[in-house]
Amino acid sequence: MKKMLIVVRREYLDRVKKKSFLIGTILGPVFMGLLIFAPALLFKLSPEPQTTVTVIDLAGDVYAQMETSLADTIDDGTPKFILREVEADVTGLEELKRVLNLEVENDAIDGYLVIPADILDEGKAVFYGKRIGDIKTLERIERALSNVVIGMRLSSRGIDYGEVKGLVENVELETMQITDKGAEKRGGFDFIFMSSFLFIMMLYMTILMWGVAVQRSIIEEKNNRVIEVLLSSLRPEDLLFGKIFGVGAVGLTQYAIWGLVGSIMTAYGLTMGGPVAELAANLSFTTLGFFILYYVLGFLFYATMFAGIGSVCNTDQEAQQMQTPIVLCLVFTILVPMMIIQRPDSIFATAISLIPLFTPIVMFMRINVLMPPAWQIALSVVIMIFSIWFAGKLSARIFRTGILMYGKKPDAREILKWLRRA
Repeated sequence: MKKMLIVVRREYLDRVKKKSFLIGTILGPVFMGLLIFAPALLFKLSPEPQTTVTVIDLAGDVYAQMETSLADTIDDGTPKFILREVEADVTGLEELKRVLNLEVENDAIDGYLVIPADILDEGKAVFYGKRIGDIKTLERIERALSNVVIGMRLSSRGIDYGEVKGLVENVELETMQITDKGAEKRGGFDFIFMSSFLFIMMLYMTILMWGVAVQRSIIEEKNNRVIEVLLSSLRPEDLLFGKIFGVGAVGLTQYAIWGLVGSIMTAYGLTMGGPVAELAANLSFTTLGFFILYYVLGFLFYATMFAGIGSVCNTDQEAQQMQTPIVLCLVFTILVPMMIIQRPDSIFATAISLIPLFTPIVMFMRINVLMPPAWQIALSVVIMIFSIWFAGKLSARIFRTGILMYGKKPDAREILKWLRRA
């Protein structure tokens, strides 16, 4: 045990003191912060531009009402939309469009809207513009045009549009989640999806990153023949698990730093409003506790397998080929969030959350969406502990023989022989 702790200390300090660790630890929360807060900040700080639109009203009486409907203003009180009507008929439409196309190309106008004569019957119009990615503006124009056309249709039948609009006003549905002991918590899809995506991506990246770090450390020391010197003074098991625990402690240190930065970001997020504030307000110590728990279990399970792969390979290229099935299992867990979010208590979600290869990420995802029964959480922990013990035994047997084998990569039959002999 004492010698294993020496290996743990060496692996931990060797990585924590590297500049790459400091850079990665700092850039991690910076990247996450930019990913979460940057769009909201840019939206707040960037001035909303005016939109200049030319309208060709072939119907004859739509433009006037549409000009009234698009009376939006931006922050400084100036009109959001600057509308200009151009008279035209069907025969001269193509020539007018060529002229307006040049104006759009030269940024004299943002676009032009062609309202056909049969819009009340067909319900179709065409917008021509260069920057058609501004979905918010286009949806506003479409909504205003729709309101005008609907009002004209109702008026033609002697029905007051204002009265009908009030009668068919949409109902806003607010969602409240019932938690333990009948407690209520404000929540919705935005919070569930954002928090789940953020946490599972962190689990996926850190489990994979630090698991592969164990594998590469073994391959590097094996190729440098340092491993032979180390094995002369300690048991293979002490070296194997010392590396795993040391690298795992580095991951926990990284999480501690991220947690400190995250608490600052959370405090700031509460002041921003919208989905970001909702995400920050709904984070709990229980969620963070389960996050750490399943990181530790997931890392220990995957790191033991990566360590076994590293002991039988001589190069990173060989290891990448052998680790593909394991990596694909991790990738699978980030491909199923939508199914888990929609039905966290389904048979599918319950089943895969109890399969060791998927448990760390999928079970945490279920906990974040809808707390499963306590026996399922306890069972997942027991399954993971047993799986870590079993994978550790197999990896230790492979490690004991493979760490001193050089040259040709062993095949499956030879590895099975090592397991039987060990």
